[in-house]
Amino acid sequence: MLVEHLIEPNFLINIANSRRNYKDFLREFSRQSPRVIGKLQKFSDFRTATLLIQGEQATEDEHTMLLEILNFIEDQCLVDRNACIDNTKSFFENCVLAHQQCPSHVFCLNEKINEKVDGVSLFFSGDLSDGIQTIANQKLVQKDLIQMAEVTADFLRLSSSVFFVDPYFSHRPNMLLPMLMFLKLCSFNSPVNDKSVTILVRERPAQPSAKYMLDAITDHPTFSANGLNSLTIISLDEKPNGEALHNRYIISELGALLWGIGLDERHSEVNDDVVMLNEEIFNKRFEQYCELKAFNVADSATITF
Repeated sequence: MLVEHLIEPNFLINIANSRRNYKDFLREFSRQSPRVIGKLQKFSDFRTATLLIQGEQATEDEHTMLLEILNFIEDQCLVDRNACIDNTKSFFENCVLAHQQCPSHVFCLNEKINEKVDGVSLFFSGDLSDGIQTIANQKLVQKDLIQMAEVTADFLRLSSSVFFVDPYFSHRPNMLLPMLMFLKLCSFNSPVNDKSVTILVRERPAQPSAKYMLDAITDHPTFSANGLNSLTIISLDEKPNGEALHNRYIISELGALLWGIGLDERHSEVNDDVVMLNEEIFNKRFEQYCELKAFNVADSATITF
């Protein structure tokens, strides 16, 4: 449920040349939108190159909008793609190479070209006259492993730090098997190195220890640590008169997915609404769960790979 864009500097400059396109861009690459941007080089180098190309001929408003767009990208929607620019090749050729290493979705290019790339949509500066169309940020998903994988695969592989919030997670098969699938998806075709995963559960009576649940995952015959840097399970206590731990989320630096029912598999035609949170709610949930400001840690276990 993420759509990765590889964006040419000149395309971004054309965004900043129009206040309508500028506003469309900020809306469509916000936290609640599935759109994100892949990093093909150090972002400081990309920033410098883009501002240099814009040059002194830009108006003050255009320069300000471009600076705000660059800051917005770095802060909110940048995929830490392990790729680099080959200055002997065109931007399009660099996009193709990056896509061949790990799949992307959209190339945003300044000049129209007629070449096709399997699995990739091309968006040109000339297309901006029609605006940037909204992508749905909500999906109805049947709670079987195949559909749960389809809706989460891109979110998991493009994120660097992933937090699963499931108060009732345990080693039972209907919860363990989806989690093993999610962990595989974190690494499959991922352009991100050194990925960390944290599973947050609620402390309950007679609940197995965090170490027991971690061992249930890592000892399972289908588990693979390939591409993972660390895996942590944390059991949380609710604070008196504090936030209740009952909703299910998958949260990363790129956004957050709210699951209406849960992260478990159900062998029936049960559907679940999966929704990307807006910026305000994302910030609140990130602070509560990822920075652990709303709960007390009751137990934890970590393994590094």
